[in-house]
Amino acid sequence: MGFDINKIFLPSVGVNIIFNMNSLSPYSRASIIYDIDFDNEAITIAQPLTPFSKNTAFKELHLTTIIHAKNRKIRAGVECSHFKLIDQYALANKTNVPAVLLKYELPIKETNIRSAFRLPLSTKHIIKGKILYNNLEYSSSRDFSVRDVSLTGLGLIAPKKRNNNLNLLGEIKPNEEILIKIVLINMDQDKPVGTLPLKAQIARVITDYSSTHLLMGLKILNLESNYETILSKFIHDAQIDELKRMSRINYSFSIYSFIQWSIFLVSWFGFKTSCSTSFSSCNPCLQLNLLSFLYPMI
Repeated sequence: MGFDINKIFLPSVGVNIIFNMNSLSPYSRASIIYDIDFDNEAITIAQPLTPFSKNTAFKELHLTTIIHAKNRKIRAGVECSHFKLIDQYALANKTNVPAVLLKYELPIKETNIRSAFRLPLSTKHIIKGKILYNNLEYSSSRDFSVRDVSLTGLGLIAPKKRNNNLNLLGEIKPNEEILIKIVLINMDQDKPVGTLPLKAQIARVITDYSSTHLLMGLKILNLESNYETILSKFIHDAQIDELKRMSRINYSFSIYSFIQWSIFLVSWFGFKTSCSTSFSSCNPCLQLNLLSFLYPMI
């Protein structure tokens, strides 16, 4: 199948950067495209939540995204040879943000990620579920909670006791197999993102995770392609939301710092028009006028 890069990798498209995709332990970072230079085969992306640094190393690096092709969703990507850090990349709104320039190599190929970034869940993106083991059903509403998720597994936290009785979920041993149904939920949406019936193997049980809870690591055994697409999009959307949230925090902090620094400078040098020797003692109306003047400069 042939792919046209001019129709796939475009500004504002969500992407995953896959490190060492063909190894036994690949991992992923989510980002969005800022700009693309088709002539020089270069794509500029936002710094991921786990940022690139001068010490970032890899054997393979791929830039991928999910596309629709012949009535199905597939993941397509290009291999990248190297990257360049951009500390101050100018966006259209004239703000400067950190970015990464990737040099890619054609052609675009259909890709398959065997593993991915393990996503810690938030208050917006949550997972509910039920476990079936030895003809007993365990619910996330009382027996466990999903701490994190990836395309290859789940991390569960379970109380050691429930109603003063031992939680039988803690009796499951490593390498045992269970059936688990998970419901992916975006709290901003009316309906669940998806419901995935899975078969999983207990990879590890950490009984001393805390004095009251234990940690269970599950390996997903049968993630079908359509479920992989749903789960991958859920993880990707959650990462992008967190990236945007952190960008808003950084931007708000920059505004606050700029105003505080401006106030300090004015106070330091003395602002003597209708006020005493410092900004803090200025007439409140004059303070407001000054801040109104400074704010549009941000």
